[in-house]
Amino acid sequence: MQSKLARLAKWNLHRFYSRYPEIAKYLPPTMIFNPSTLSNFLKKYNSVYIKANRQHTGKGIIKAWRAAKHYKFVRVRGKANLASTTSELYDKILHSGSKTTYIIQKTIDLAQINGRPFDIRVMMMRDGKCKWHYAGMVVKVAGEQSVVSNVQRGGGYVMRIEDALTQSLHFDKRRIEKMKKELISLCSKIIRYSEEFPFYSYQSGIDLAVDKEGRIWIIEVNLHNPSHGLFNKLKNKTFYQRIRFLFADYRKHNKRLI
Repeated sequence: MQSKLARLAKWNLHRFYSRYPEIAKYLPPTMIFNPSTLSNFLKKYNSVYIKANRQHTGKGIIKAWRAAKHYKFVRVRGKANLASTTSELYDKILHSGSKTTYIIQKTIDLAQINGRPFDIRVMMMRDGKCKWHYAGMVVKVAGEQSVVSNVQRGGGYVMRIEDALTQSLHFDKRRIEKMKKELISLCSKIIRYSEEFPFYSYQSGIDLAVDKEGRIWIIEVNLHNPSHGLFNKLKNKTFYQRIRFLFADYRKHNKRLI
């Protein structure tokens, strides 16, 4: 029987959600990382993300891209490392991280705030009767020189989605509300299909992003122990209070399922 960690591996989740056309159209091109996929993805997309298959919270994420006469890569944040060929790049990436399986994804040209990309965390939670609810959303802005939006790991910050879409894409109120409805609708579909995945989840933090053209992408579906603390960083505590209420309500009535 697969362990919890194995079942929740990024590649397993990507293949699972790819089965559903309503979800698949939001997924970036993704493959298992190896010398061939690294070379092919960089030829096709110029820039890629490389992620440890069984690690979450932005740990060890690498961004690699083609430059004029060489290749560059950054692990989480900081100064870029150089490589002359994709073979050298592959070896340096493997030697700079843990011995594990990685996936490779096309880099999405994300919308930015003051030159920093951001993504969106949407919380979906069960109540005491095990019914799923939308609990809130928050924007995570990447830290300076960071390739990840994880606030603690990348040194970023959080903000309201209304402010983020206004500043980055100059959306008016109508477009912001339309975008929020699409995000919530997509997350509701993800949760509905997730009921068929071999892991029981009672809270999910779904990481989505919007590119510079206003298109939504799925970055990661966290079905296990997503952070509540992100929402406590917002000045308005409405979402955080709702999350804590739903969490307490679920635990009160379903202790044996936690």
